[in-house]
Amino acid sequence: MTLFLLLISSYLLVQATLPLIARLLTKAGMLKENYRQELIPATLGLIFPLVLPVFFLMEQGLELLGFALGLNWGLFYAFLFYTTGFGLLGLADDLLKNDEAKGIRQHLSVLCRGELTSGGVKALFGLVFSIMFSLGVHLIRDGSWWLLIPQILVAALAPNILNLFDLRPGRAVKVFLAGMLLLMVNSYLDKGLNTTLYLGIPILGAVLSYLPFDLKGQAMLGDTGANFLGGAFGSLVVLDGDPLFLGLTLLIFIGLQLMAEKISFTQLIEKNRILKFLDDMGRE
Repeated sequence: MTLFLLLISSYLLVQATLPLIARLLTKAGMLKENYRQELIPATLGLIFPLVLPVFFLMEQGLELLGFALGLNWGLFYAFLFYTTGFGLLGLADDLLKNDEAKGIRQHLSVLCRGELTSGGVKALFGLVFSIMFSLGVHLIRDGSWWLLIPQILVAALAPNILNLFDLRPGRAVKVFLAGMLLLMVNSYLDKGLNTTLYLGIPILGAVLSYLPFDLKGQAMLGDTGANFLGGAFGSLVVLDGDPLFLGLTLLIFIGLQLMAEKISFTQLIEKNRILKFLDDMGRE
């Protein structure tokens, strides 16, 4: 019942808040052309780092009122630090983007030449945030040291992986929802109600509320939204603590990152009937 309340509440609050944020972005001139050459809010994903902490605060209130959510507050604040940090890095990238470098390899190549791009800022400080977050989780749990490197890599790669799919309306959000569904089903079957579900459910409600705007080409996640959501998924994989799911996620991330350097995901999707059907679903 508590999870359902969180899901519905986050859905409704995002519904109420999205038009306000959209008007604010429009007045600020933060617009881009969509696939119909219409100017739309380019960083409406800002809604997530702004609104979701409200629900995490609600969860704290429920705990104080006697509802046993089973949240580990050390892990909770590590999660909040990490996702908010990546949301801010994404916003910085949206505001400062003035480079032609694409992909992690090109950004790092430019950085090695002594130049800093907006993507380089995100890659460099994102790695720092990922190390701090993963170390914090390790120290709180007193876990195995051999898991630390995979945890750092998953946390560091997740925001960029989701960003790779943010090229067509709704695509990145669908990838995020698919990953979250797999994670939360696996977590529930393994541990029952736990921190992963209580942190993930408000995010799902918010994303489901936002998705129609993206599918209709009325809004874009921007790096702000893509990095926040990618970071949320990666951090929940780390927090969930399942070594097998962590390892499989890392292998998939590495494979996708290497593929992105060689091929176009859009072309790959267009050539596959099933992927194209899923990609077009709900899109106008």
